[in-house]
Amino acid sequence: MSERKHGLLGKANPQFPVGLKDWKTYMKPGMELPSPPDVVNDYSKVAGWPMDGNDKYGDCTMAAAAHSIQLWNAVTDRSDPEPTELSVVGEYLKLTHGADSGLIESTVLKTWRSTGLWGNKIVGYAPVNVHDLNQLKQAIYVYGLAYVGIQMPQNAQTQFDDGKPWSLEEGWQSQPIVGGHAITIVGYDAQYLHVVTWDAVQSMAYDWWQTYGDEAWAILPQEFKEAGGYNNLNLVQLAADLHSV
Repeated sequence: MSERKHGLLGKANPQFPVGLKDWKTYMKPGMELPSPPDVVNDYSKVAGWPMDGNDKYGDCTMAAAAHSIQLWNAVTDRSDPEPTELSVVGEYLKLTHGADSGLIESTVLKTWRSTGLWGNKIVGYAPVNVHDLNQLKQAIYVYGLAYVGIQMPQNAQTQFDDGKPWSLEEGWQSQPIVGGHAITIVGYDAQYLHVVTWDAVQSMAYDWWQTYGDEAWAILPQEFKEAGGYNNLNLVQLAADLHSV
């Protein structure tokens, strides 16, 4: 097992499109989101998670998208093309017009739905309330993951390097924020949420997430539509709202 080493940050501040509603409001009348189980660990089906250039560039928003495709393939037993590190970095620099300036998560999602990333298109996306843990777990359970953002405290980099969970250690209130970071939450249990970042699965305490999480998105992957559909969702309304974004 290689030594853990934190990478770079590159998530810009959240930007929530006007007119795009909370994910759960797109349920069809009479339909409800399923209750999430106590544990989701589909990430264990993935053999490894590449760095995708996030050790050299602040392309975490794009790396998180690439990791999502890996997870969806594992969950649906599909083999859709997964981007190489070179293509992840290339797409990142394309969206930033060549500057290593970071990206807004909603910009990545809009591009992913409209023109696609690496030949992959998503059906749609909608925000999830970061403080609604039940809804967050529902998104992870239903779609395999949640695409989220955090404000990274300085000591979290050391915790990662040391193989420790992200947690509120003594003196956490004095920790400076060193930047925004995009990650994918790919599972959870009673004690932790589990995320993919920097070539590894990292555990994240619930109170830590409630403190530093600043955005979360439910993504409707094409892989799931082809594997089973979205019968409980009002896709027409979601598509109309996304069209105006």
